[in-house]
Amino acid sequence: MVGPSTEQVDPTAAAISDPEQLWQLFEQQESTVQRALSGAREGILELSERMARTLDGETGRVIGLGAGTSGRLLALDMAEWGPTFSIATDRRLALIAGGDAALTAAQEDAEDDGEAARDRIAEVATGAGDLVIGISASGSAAWVREGLTAAAEASADTVFITCDPDAAIGSSLRIVLDTGAEPVAGSTRLKAATATHRLLQRASTICALRNGWIHRGRMVALTASNRKLRNRAVQIVMHLASVDKTTANESISSCHGDLRHAIATCWAGGDVKLAARRLTASGGHLGPLEREFGVSEPQN
Repeated sequence: MVGPSTEQVDPTAAAISDPEQLWQLFEQQESTVQRALSGAREGILELSERMARTLDGETGRVIGLGAGTSGRLLALDMAEWGPTFSIATDRRLALIAGGDAALTAAQEDAEDDGEAARDRIAEVATGAGDLVIGISASGSAAWVREGLTAAAEASADTVFITCDPDAAIGSSLRIVLDTGAEPVAGSTRLKAATATHRLLQRASTICALRNGWIHRGRMVALTASNRKLRNRAVQIVMHLASVDKTTANESISSCHGDLRHAIATCWAGGDVKLAARRLTASGGHLGPLEREFGVSEPQN
């Protein structure tokens, strides 16, 4: 069969008629997903750097382009950037073929509408300073191809992610997750989606580390928007600043919910202004302040 690797038939899968055998195939193919991610390591690290550079400024946006499962995965990962890393909604846009309705119901023909993708890229005023990430597992989605082309024409930085090594869509960075044929031919919600989801998890989390939003394994830039996250915020300050609950709450309040500022304030002996100056000087990274204030490494 000629076509994208994701459309090929896996001979092992074709011979399976027993659920236990299919389970075993899924188990075996976990290693395929891991190899695909390892093979794309340098590209994923480069993507994380571009994301960090885009979001570290005041105006740059990360814009995702995807159809079907790829679009849903983009929306899923980007939705978490708000509460986890305090990235404003207008700086993380997931443009999905078929619109919001495609999040819960398949809009299969929408991926063929490249002109609609161009229109959406124009509608959100894509331009220099934006990073546009297009994902097409098979590499055949016109929505992604035309959207990326339009973004590049508007001077945005562009990244193309695919699971087909032969797919060629114009972009300044191309990342290939070579997951091969699926257990069900063409069903890229399986290996291709698993690898893509893990890529997005890794890229966005490494981006957060680059920008100082993670410190010692904790989300120090979170938005405490519910009870669970408010409790987590207090625990983070208590642990990293070695203070009691009352002090942690007071510090968070005096810093208007900014955890990094609250932690630095505790390290600075309660001096909110000094902490703000030093945090600005460090580019929002707590590591240099930890050394500057002679903070001992917290015990887990």
